[in-house]
Amino acid sequence: MNAIPLLLVLALAAPPELKRARDRFEFGAWADAAGTLRQLLSSGRSLTEEEAVDAYRMLGIAEYHLGDLPQARSAFLNLLSNDPDYTLDAFLVPPPIVEMFDAVKRENEDALAPLREQKRALRDQARLAEEARRKLLAEAPPTKIVRVQERLYLFNWMPLGAGQFQNGDRAKGTAIAAGQITAGAVNLAAIIAHAQLADNMPRCTSAEPDCSRPPYSDSDRELLATMDAVKYVSAGVFWALYAYGVWDAHRNYVPIVETEITPGQPGATLKLGLGIRF
Repeated sequence: MNAIPLLLVLALAAPPELKRARDRFEFGAWADAAGTLRQLLSSGRSLTEEEAVDAYRMLGIAEYHLGDLPQARSAFLNLLSNDPDYTLDAFLVPPPIVEMFDAVKRENEDALAPLREQKRALRDQARLAEEARRKLLAEAPPTKIVRVQERLYLFNWMPLGAGQFQNGDRAKGTAIAAGQITAGAVNLAAIIAHAQLADNMPRCTSAEPDCSRPPYSDSDRELLATMDAVKYVSAGVFWALYAYGVWDAHRNYVPIVETEITPGQPGATLKLGLGIRF
């Protein structure tokens, strides 16, 4: 069993005491590491099998370096009671310690064999249970997936059919947007044309014919009035469409849309459910 992946996994969720012991162990502070590990293991704190194996591995190695071989042997026995198939990595652990560990394993093979069989049986049971669970789920109806979409209330007040597009009424939204864009363009063109005509028209006096209301002639004033009418009518159309769009968007507004999707069914159609939050 390789110790490097095991250490990487344990480092993510190990108890603080185990992490402190590992830091001291890696720096070769054997006495500090052994003391921290002994305190952790005697505290009765619940450890996972991987955490217990790592703790007894470090304790056994630390005790060996401290010269307490009986305590090192005891730590290795506890390690093997958790994982009878465990092996020390010869690239990371000095050969004398590996030899001692292997000797402890050989000497206690009669006691480790039943543990090994028991763990193998448990693994087989877990595998069979997982296969049965997967088979049961495979035969069960497909899981229903619900996609929740929250709609923005602010869109109800926006022009150009934004509220209609959000509510899913694209045809109405397109019509309102096209009408408002057209009315706005006509209004802007009328405003610009009115200003240019007023600046460039010749001036006249009341003494001249067709100039009852100077400084513009009567015919020019009629043209300006026509431009004014186009300007006001187009503005009225724009704001009327805006008001209708706001009213219609509020009338059909639903804050939350839930789309229910049943995967795995050919040609499955979407069912639309509506919900409102208060």
